[in-house]
Order: sequence, then C-alpha cells, then structure tokens
Amino acid sequence: MSTTTDTPNRAARFIERLRKITNDRGKMAALRRAASPSTERQAWPVIYSLGEDISCLAACTIGGLYAQHPEEDGKAFSFGTTCRRIATDNGKDFEIPDSFDRRFRRLLACDSADDVAGQLKAWIRFASAKGVGVNYEKLFWDILAWHNHADRIKLDWARGFWPVRREASEEPLTGEATP
Repeated sequence: MSTTTDTPNRAARFIERLRKITNDRGKMAALRRAASPSTERQAWPVIYSLGEDISCLAACTIGGLYAQHPEEDGKAFSFGTTCRRIATDNGKDFEIPDSFDRRFRRLLACDSADDVAGQLKAWIRFASAKGVGVNYEKLFWDILAWHNHADRIKLDWARGFWPVRREASEEPLTGEATP
C-alpha cells in the first residue's frame, strides 16, 4: 500500500508509463473502456501492466481519461484552473458562462471520489473539444487523496476556477483604512 508521501512520485511514474503507451492503439482503446462500469474490466490488464493495482480508482480513472484526451498541461495548478480554461475558451474571456459555473459547482458538490470520477468524464470531453491540456499527475493525486482531503482539494479547485479578480485601478489591500 502506498502512503501519501510517495503519492506524487507514484502519480509521476504512472503518467510517465501512460505516455509510453500513447501510440499503442490497442492499450489506449482498452483504457478508454475504464470509463464505463460495464466495460472497466477490459482496462484492468493495462492498468496492471502500468504498475498499478486494478482496484485503485485513481489509476483506473486517470488511465481512462488520459486515453480519451492525452493532451497534458503540467503547469495547471489545479483541476479548477483547467475547468476555468475550458469555460473561458482558454482564457480569452473573463466571464464564466452559467452552464459551466453550474457544472463546476456540481463537481465541487461530490461527496466521494467515485462521484468525482463520474463528473470528470464530461470535463475531459470538453477539454478535448477545446484543446485544453490537463495536469494528470495532480489529478491522480487529487482522486487518490479525495477521501481524506476532499475539502482542501475542493478549495484548491475553487481557487483555480474563481481566482481573485484585480482591476488595474484597484489599490492593493493593506489591511488599513484609508482616510
């Protein structure tokens, strides 16, 4: 069993192994089957060959999502940042459409990693359609840690989706009242 301290290394190793099979159409097709509970068992041999336990939700979820959309963005601070880029056409707009705002709120309302995994499928389809990369290493860790750290992860995602807005004319906050 892996501990939280080696999780980033575990995630990095898994993503590196995924990168190596990106051009293997058979393995990628099998991984895409991980997205459905009725066909997920077809992905298990590939997950196992990548060095992960087939009962690991994070590995099965990320393997399936990566197979659908292998474009990465290792600079994205959180999945919330990725969702913001999806909602705002890669940052071309500042305002977030209501439909994406509601969808993101549903993602934050998830109580379990299983619920999150179900919501992520649609976001990855949007990312693929809009050409937005995903930080799969960070997302792997977030799914793996969801049970113990959901509130912190949700806060990180929310900060990425709704960042502090600073106007050019706005004074920096100093904590003191101005006369």
